[in-house]
Amino acid sequence: MIKRMLLTGMFAALCVVIVAWHTAIALPPSGRDSLAMPGAQIVSGTVSYRERMELPQTALVHVELIDVSQKDPRKAMLGEETIWPAGVKPPVTFRISYDPTRMDPGHIYVVRARITDGEKTLFVSTAISYVLTKGAPDSVNIVVRPVSISYR
Repeated sequence: MIKRMLLTGMFAALCVVIVAWHTAIALPPSGRDSLAMPGAQIVSGTVSYRERMELPQTALVHVELIDVSQKDPRKAMLGEETIWPAGVKPPVTFRISYDPTRMDPGHIYVVRARITDGEKTLFVSTAISYVLTKGAPDSVNIVVRPVSISYR
C-alpha cells in the first residue's frame, strides 16, 4: 500500500513538472519595453530576411535602440524589444519605447536586430539603420543576414 502511494505521488509530481515545463516553453517571452512608460517616445519598424525559410518555433527577434556616440557602453542602450515570432511570416514588427530626456540631438542613434534560437545566432543586421537625430526617421525597416561561421 505504501509503495502504491509513493508511486502515485511521484507520478503526480512528474505531471506537475511536465505541465510547468510545457507552459514555460509555450509562453512567449515579453520584451522589457513592451509597455510604454508615461512620456515615452517610440521607435518602430520591421525586421525581415530574404531567405525562403521558416524560423524555428523557439527563435527570438531582438531589436535594440543604441546611442553609438555614447562612450559608456552601459548607457548606450536606450531601449530594446524581444519578440517571439512563432508562426508569423516576415516582416516582424517592433516598437521600442525610450525616454526622450535621454536623447542628445548631437548624438547618433541606430537600431540593430538579430534573430537567435537559444544560444545560436541565426541572423544579424549588417546595414546601419540610423534613427531619431540628424534628419533620420523614427521608423526603419531592417533586413537581417544569415550568420555563417567558418572553421579553419
